[in-house]
Order: sequence, then C-alpha cells, then structure tokens
Amino acid sequence: MNIYIDGMFFRSSGIGRCYENLLRALEASEDVSRICTIVPKAHEEDFRRSHASSKIDAMFVDFSYLGVSDFFRKGYLIRKFRPTPHLYYFPNINIPFFWEGKSISQVNDLIPISRFSDWRWRHRIAFRRLAGRALRMSEVTVCISEFTKAQLLKEFGVSSDRLRVIHPWIDEAFLQESRNIGSEKCILDGDYLLYVGNRSEHKNLKVLFDALRLLSPDYPGLKAVVAGARMRTHDIVDSAASDPTLKGRIVQYLQASDEQLMKLYAFAKAFVFPTFIEGFGIPPLEALAFGVPVVCSDIPVIREVCGDAVRYADPLSPDSFTREIRSALMESDANEILRGRGYKRLSIYRRDIAIAQYLELFRNCVEC
Repeated sequence: MNIYIDGMFFRSSGIGRCYENLLRALEASEDVSRICTIVPKAHEEDFRRSHASSKIDAMFVDFSYLGVSDFFRKGYLIRKFRPTPHLYYFPNINIPFFWEGKSISQVNDLIPISRFSDWRWRHRIAFRRLAGRALRMSEVTVCISEFTKAQLLKEFGVSSDRLRVIHPWIDEAFLQESRNIGSEKCILDGDYLLYVGNRSEHKNLKVLFDALRLLSPDYPGLKAVVAGARMRTHDIVDSAASDPTLKGRIVQYLQASDEQLMKLYAFAKAFVFPTFIEGFGIPPLEALAFGVPVVCSDIPVIREVCGDAVRYADPLSPDSFTREIRSALMESDANEILRGRGYKRLSIYRRDIAIAQYLELFRNCVEC
C-alpha cells in the first residue's frame, strides 16, 4: 500500500505521539511500500534524524497545524505526491478544504467543546464544525478510546459502524529503556512527583500543587516536575513556581526529549495525573512501564485505560490527591501489587495488536 499520513502534529502533544508511533510501525510493515507525509519545516531536522527510512517520502512546509494554510495550501501540496497514495490518513480533524480522496480521520477527544475547555466560543464553534466535517468526509473515523467513541455518538449522532476504536500503544523505546534504566543516573537531585503532558486548563495542575503544599510538613524537600509545553504566556505552573511556599520546588521541562522523559519516569517517587478529561492518556501507561506508582483522576476514560493498576483520586479534591500520593510514597507492599497489575495492563496496548487493526482497516478501505 501507498499511504499518506498527515504529519502536521509531529512533536506536538499526544496527537504527535500517536502519529510518530504509527509512522514507525508502518515503516516496519511489509504491507506498506511507501508513506507520504507533510511535516512543519520547523521540525525537519528532528524528523529526518528520527525517520530515515527509504519508505518515507516527506515534504516540509512553512506553516503549522490548524491554520489557514493547513486547510487550504496543504490539499494542493498533498496532490503533488507521485505516485498518488491509495489512502489518506489524518490523525486529527484537519482534513483540507475542497478535499477529494479516500480518507480516514482520527478523533482523539472532544475536550475543546467540553465544559473543561478554556477555548473562546468562536473557537469552540469552529472545532465542532471541523469535527463534524471530518466525520462526514471520512470512510471511517478512528477513536482512541471507547470513551471518545461514546462522545462522538452523543454529540454528532454518527453511525456506530463508521467509528472504529483502536487504542494507542506505548513506544517500544520506553518499554526497552524501562528494562535497562538500572544503570542510569537520575537527572535531578532529590525526590519528586512527576507530571507529563501539556499545561492546558483541563489538566487541572492546581490540584498537584495544592497537594504538594499539603504534603510539605512531612516531605519538605519533595518537588513537582512538570514536563510539557506551556499553552499560554503565563499559566498555573508559572504561578506555582513563583509562590514563596513552593520556592525551588517546581521544576519545569518545556520541551523534554524522549531520553529526558524516560529518566524522569524512572526515578520519580510517584506519577500524578489530575486531569479533568482526556481522550486516552498515554503518560500514565508510560509511568507504569517504569514501575512508578501512579495517582490519577477518577474519571471514566482513565478507568478504561488503566483499570486496577493505579490509585484514583477525586480531581476536585486536593485532599483526595494528597491522601493517595501519601499512600504511593509510603505503602511499598501496595505499590508492588499495583506494579504487577501495571505490567499486565500494558500487554493490552501492544504495537503488534494495534498495527494489525490499522492495516486491516487500511486494506478494507483501499479495496472497497
């Protein structure tokens, strides 16, 4: 098969991670002879270093995702690939305007139109219209969780047989490194709680910092490490870092490399994920791969993904998170039980399972 996979979100949030994982898997597949992709020029050097396969025909452009050029110029550029791809896969809702081609889209979440979104009303309306358009234009839409599928059925009334749930998987590099990390040194001094993900409002990071304050009497040197992109000029992480009660205890990694992330996971005392809403939630699974105690928000999608392998806390309650983090720091026997459950849980999110589902979907769409 000759496939186009849209790369506009390369190295941007969870969508970028899904794209890159899929790209690596298809590079290794004998069923795929050529992969066309378009990636922002700002990431060209990083892309070429990470994906040097002769199968990949990459084009680099001077614009980013979800802008005017993404919806207008990109369609013209995709048509320049020769030979013409058999199928076009868009890991998000950014299918070009005036587009004609056998396409599959992916909807990761409906966070922008949820009650936890901080988007302006006009951006919410635009997202809803673009999501509805992507659903209509796609042969099939991939959902990354049953939770996301249920949201699409409720919000857009789309037919269930046009939706396909395929879970993301953990990058093999993380699984491999988790087995070899024993010889590595920590890149930080002292004990720390870890959060990985962007710094949007719905991530609810205030609860993490409130819990850190409540833990201070017993753990005065405990730090909070936040590894993820800032979404606005000044946010809740910056406010916490400048708070005298937390002085020197907030560590920020705005653009952590995979190597840095793996070391941060490996030596964390606990991973904390206080989000209000997600489409899936890869970071808790990455933490489980390293055997780190995980404390997550008790919300449906995290229950779906993590099962009984993590501790759950009320995202509206700093006291609840403080209690569960304290348990993670103190209860080694319980941690050992959860660690075993975590390794079993990870077996669900394997690359070979997911890529077989993707290839079956791609073949069916090409042949129909």
